[in-house]
Amino acid sequence: MPKKTLLYINPGPTYWPRSLIYQEQFIELSKTFKGYIFTTSPRTETFPIGDFIYLSMKSRYSKVYRLKYFFFCVWKAIKILTQKGKVDLVSTYDPLITGLIGFVISRIHKSKFGVSVNGVYTSSAQWIDGPDGLEKRVKKFFYPVMMYFVLKHVDGIKLLFKNQIDCSKKMFKNKIIYVFPNFVQTYRFRNIREDKEILFSGFPFKLKGVDVLIEAFKKISFKHPDWKLKILGWYPNLEELNNAIDGHLQIYHHKAVPYEEMPEHIGTCGIFVLPSRSEAMGRVLVEAMAAGKPRIGSNVDGIPSVINDGVDGLLVEPRNINDLAEKLDLLMGNEELRRKLGKAGEIRAKKEFTKDVYFSNLTNFYNEVLEK
Repeated sequence: MPKKTLLYINPGPTYWPRSLIYQEQFIELSKTFKGYIFTTSPRTETFPIGDFIYLSMKSRYSKVYRLKYFFFCVWKAIKILTQKGKVDLVSTYDPLITGLIGFVISRIHKSKFGVSVNGVYTSSAQWIDGPDGLEKRVKKFFYPVMMYFVLKHVDGIKLLFKNQIDCSKKMFKNKIIYVFPNFVQTYRFRNIREDKEILFSGFPFKLKGVDVLIEAFKKISFKHPDWKLKILGWYPNLEELNNAIDGHLQIYHHKAVPYEEMPEHIGTCGIFVLPSRSEAMGRVLVEAMAAGKPRIGSNVDGIPSVINDGVDGLLVEPRNINDLAEKLDLLMGNEELRRKLGKAGEIRAKKEFTKDVYFSNLTNFYNEVLEK
C-alpha cells in the first residue's frame, strides 16, 4: 500500500535542521508516511529527511516576514500540486499563522487538514511580557478569532491537555480530537549527579514566572546557604532580570545553550522548577522527569498532566510566592523526598513519554483524520 503524503507547516526558525535531534521525528514517521516540511531557518535550503523533503525560507525579522512566509508556503504547495501531485494531509504547528496557511493549502490541494494546539492562546498571561502597544492589542484581539476560524475548518485537532480548548462548542462536534503530549527525546536525559542547584530554563520572564521564582527563593535562601538558583535562558531585556536578582549572591543567570547541552544542565541540578503563569505542557518538565529530578510546577493549564502532585513532583498555585517558597524549602531540606519524587518521575517517563508511545499516538491520529 503506497504511503500517504503529509505536509508539515512549522513557523521556525529551525536552527539545526541537519542534526539528528531535529530529523529524528521525520525519520521515524517515514516508516509510515512521506511528505514535505515547510519552515524557516537561517538559510533557504532544500534537502531530504527520510521520506520527507525539507524546504525552508530564510528567516528575517521584519514586519512583512509572516506575509513572505505565507506566500512562500502557498507557492511551494502549488508547485508540489502541479509537479508531484496532491498531498493527503496538511498538518500545522498551531491554529494561528501556520493554521491560516494550512487552511489555504488544504483547500488548494483538497486535502485533509489537521492542527496541533501548542499554546493556551486565550490566556491573558500570554500578553504579560513586553511593552504595551498597537501590535500587542491587535494580536490579543485577533489570535482567539484566528484560532477559532482555523479550528472550525479542520478535520482533526491535537491537544496537549484535555481542557486546552472548549470541546463542548458546537463547531467541534464532528472533529477528530486527540490529546497526548508532544515528542520529547527522553532517552537523552539521565540523572548525572545532584548539585545543590535549583534550575529554571525558559523565557519570557513573566509568562514563565521567573519573577515569582526569584522572590520565592530569596525568602528562604538564607536557610540553605549551600543552594543556588540558576536562571538559564535568553532574555532580550537583561535589565529586567538583573533588577529582579538585585545582586543576590545565590542567584545567577546562565545564557541560553544549544539543545544538545540541556541534558548536562538538567542532569546535574538538584531541583527543577517551572512556575509559569500559563503553560500548555512544559517540555522541560518531561526532560527533568526523565532525568529523575524532583520537579515543582504551577498548577495551571497542562502542567498537572505531567506532574502528579505529591507523587512525582509538587504543584504550586501560579503567582503565589509564599506557596512556592514553602515547596522549595521543603525539597531543599529533604533529600529523601527529592529522591522519592525524582525516581517516581523517572519510572513514569519510561512508561508514558517514550518515542514508541508518541509515534503510536501520532500515527493513529493521522490515520483517523485521513480516513474520516
